[in-house]
Amino acid sequence: MTLARSAIDWRHVAGLGVALVIAGQFSGWNYGLASAGWANMIVATLLMASLSFGLAQCLAELSAARPHAGGLYIYCEDAFGPFAGYLVGCAVVVALTIGTGAAAEFISAYATHVFGFGGWPLKIGIFVIILLLHLRGVGEAMRLMVGAGLLAMAAILLFGVTMLPHFDPANLTLPGQRLHVDPRGVFSCIPFAIWLFIAVEQTAAAAEEVAEPARNMPRGIIAAVLTLLVTAMVVLVLGVGGGGIQHIGGADDPLYAAMASPEVGGTAGWATAFVGLGGIVGLLGTLFSLIYSTSRQIFALARDGRLPAILGRTNKRGAPDLALLLVVAVGVGMSAISPDKVLLIVVLSLSLSYVVLLASFIRLRLVRPDLSRPFRAAGGIGTALVCMILSGALFAACFQVDATVLAALGLLFAVIVLSYLRLPVRRAQPSSLLPEERSVDAS
Repeated sequence: MTLARSAIDWRHVAGLGVALVIAGQFSGWNYGLASAGWANMIVATLLMASLSFGLAQCLAELSAARPHAGGLYIYCEDAFGPFAGYLVGCAVVVALTIGTGAAAEFISAYATHVFGFGGWPLKIGIFVIILLLHLRGVGEAMRLMVGAGLLAMAAILLFGVTMLPHFDPANLTLPGQRLHVDPRGVFSCIPFAIWLFIAVEQTAAAAEEVAEPARNMPRGIIAAVLTLLVTAMVVLVLGVGGGGIQHIGGADDPLYAAMASPEVGGTAGWATAFVGLGGIVGLLGTLFSLIYSTSRQIFALARDGRLPAILGRTNKRGAPDLALLLVVAVGVGMSAISPDKVLLIVVLSLSLSYVVLLASFIRLRLVRPDLSRPFRAAGGIGTALVCMILSGALFAACFQVDATVLAALGLLFAVIVLSYLRLPVRRAQPSSLLPEERSVDAS
């Protein structure tokens, strides 16, 4: 079973990366402001931007050397064997599937303010339409996603231009407070700061369907991270400095709330409406891309024997139809959960996968120096080590989520581990690059 190779290049890869993340720049990141303030949030954002860029470098090297729809999962399996790959693959599937629910809920929040309607009918309708578009094939999906990402970026740039004349340093703090940075505050902001960049690494899932992956994957991933850094600074600096921290700190639609705040005049003119519309389109692009990446992760796990083989089925257009149906069904249910809790669950799961991925990068550099690497990450092992430290801090910071949610997540992963130990699919041939593991399997 294979996915259809399409005439998509680095611009589509960059568009996928931006679309995966752009929802986090319209919603979610602002919860960190409410807990620790702007100064701590800006430091945390710069740290997470460094993590994302270093991670993108390492991932670009791996995806160029090893194009595979499994993305993070396959590289971890290459380095540490099938069990590590299985756990990372499942962690990514859990995080992204839950993330589709958060994206749908944020779309509903923006649509309620912009159009006056939202809720379950809208969310279910969106999921169904996106599913039908994905079933038509990746070429159509990619083109639509790139268009959504461009419109969302235009909305963020218009937002920045609109907010610039209203920028006031006093808006960066609550009344009676002053700007200050402290390690505890930065630590508490990290899980929300990464929301400005999180999931850009899932562009690796497109490697098997991209033309000339050795050339297009590195260019696309790095272009996506740099683009997201620019737009993140727009919303974090101009958005807060213009709209005021007290108005956007706890809002589900912070950009719209900033433009409608008293500091900006409290008006709902055409610019406010366009930014709100851009938020909806950007969130749609993220939801679209999350469903794409998650379905490919499930497809790869099933094709390689880590999940039931039926989930690796593709339709006549080369789309993994049953995997898509599963993601949509779970995503609809997840959209009923409070978004602030969902964010921490998503980050907790993905940050763990980052640690294992970076360790895999280091091990493959050491044990497979002969592997053809058309692109090499700047800084190599040193970059990966720094990013591992940042990923570890991110993972630890996510334990701010309440004990009930942590217990539920722990139970879920216990079931995942037991499934690996009990199901016969675990005996499928692994796809490791390590020569010692190939010889063991052959024996």
